[in-house]
Amino acid sequence: MQDKIIYRHWQPGDDDAVLELLLPAGQVDENIYRDKFEGPHLEPEGIRLALVNEKVVGHVLGESCSFFIEDKCQRFVTVGAVFVAQDMRRQGIAARLMQDLPAHFQRKGYRGSILDADEAAAIRLYQKVGYQQFTQDLQTQLPPNQSASQLKWAETNLSDLSALPELDERWGKQNFPVSCDRENLKVQQPNMGGYRVLRQGQNIVGYARWDEPSEYYQHGLIRDPIAPDVDPMEVIASLQSAIPTIRTWQTAEGGRYEAPLRSCGCTFEPTATVIMLSSFGQEIDLTGYHRTAWW
Repeated sequence: MQDKIIYRHWQPGDDDAVLELLLPAGQVDENIYRDKFEGPHLEPEGIRLALVNEKVVGHVLGESCSFFIEDKCQRFVTVGAVFVAQDMRRQGIAARLMQDLPAHFQRKGYRGSILDADEAAAIRLYQKVGYQQFTQDLQTQLPPNQSASQLKWAETNLSDLSALPELDERWGKQNFPVSCDRENLKVQQPNMGGYRVLRQGQNIVGYARWDEPSEYYQHGLIRDPIAPDVDPMEVIASLQSAIPTIRTWQTAEGGRYEAPLRSCGCTFEPTATVIMLSSFGQEIDLTGYHRTAWW
């Protein structure tokens, strides 16, 4: 007789059993996981578990995040660390965990759920439980061009950080997904070295996630710049004048920069990363929104 599978949310004392499942698979960082409830974005109901004889055999993590959509900032649940023990697969455990997760967030008035996937089997699973693909990440190689630009890219200073949430808000009126979580800003003092700001004179008119060339990114990596009031062609020209060698640019299919980059002769390669969305209640209408690289 097969042992019964118990489904429930996380409870105090579960961490060791969860980490026994997730750590060997490289799904989480142990220290971060144990500190997961210190911030405002995770609560016990956001972790769904499957157990057999008190052993954790399945796990899914849902965290709160806010995005601009439908002219306002709304809460979503971002989903990750979906994992089932190797010997317990093909029993519908992952699907059940994914189906159980939204209930808590729906009761709290969340607008939907969002996730990224990079494997065909995972994409099929998420489609089965109600997610739809709405964009895919693309990459292109941007060549340098030393023509003069009135816009200048510069390292981010601590005094620059207060200007960035307003840029997000304006960008979010036409692009999705764009974070608007002011309780947990994505650019803060510890990580601001990974970003660059775009200046027009003394004014900050944009910023971008900016990884220099490394063993991970041979040509570096620049994600879609958030520059709501700047023509995309001007942004492209400013980047070309700022880079000494070819840089990889990551954008999204249907994004604001896709057509302008193509007009400059750039060609795109799809990445494995697909972004998927599930609405809670009324379907989310993305008509008129550009997709943007989710970083």
